[in-house]
Amino acid sequence: MIDVGMDGARRSRLENIETVDLVPGQDREIWQSFEADAGVPFYPGPGESLFRFFILPPPDDALSLEDVHAIADQFFQQNGIEHCRGEASRNPFMHATPTADCVMLLSGHVQLLLDHGAPVDLRPFDVIRQRETNHSWVNVGPGPAVLITLMHGVPAGVV
Repeated sequence: MIDVGMDGARRSRLENIETVDLVPGQDREIWQSFEADAGVPFYPGPGESLFRFFILPPPDDALSLEDVHAIADQFFQQNGIEHCRGEASRNPFMHATPTADCVMLLSGHVQLLLDHGAPVDLRPFDVIRQRETNHSWVNVGPGPAVLITLMHGVPAGVV
């Protein structure tokens, strides 16, 4: 990540260069518009914004459906977002957050699942705009998928 700022004469300058390690299955926050001393939440509050990478691990054919459900349970619990779980008959990771989002697939092959219709096939540099929609991201492989998102918190239920 490269931070650019200005000096006292308002001339642009390089302030910092930091290597950002991306690990499958982990989020990497880049910026948020709010203080996060206790850790960055899964989604921002109303009027706040959050910019992050998220990496979907490659599919694992060795996992049973029961394993996937257990992983989803752990994901929602660890992130404190059980209340965001949506109707999950299509996928145990279905969720909706009180946010307006722009998401871009940077690498990999992902399908976007919604409540209705066929899975939406995504390729690198596809951009998804959504607001409070029940959805899930499915990495169809073969390797990890890297996405980046800008989430803006909105009052829940205001469509």
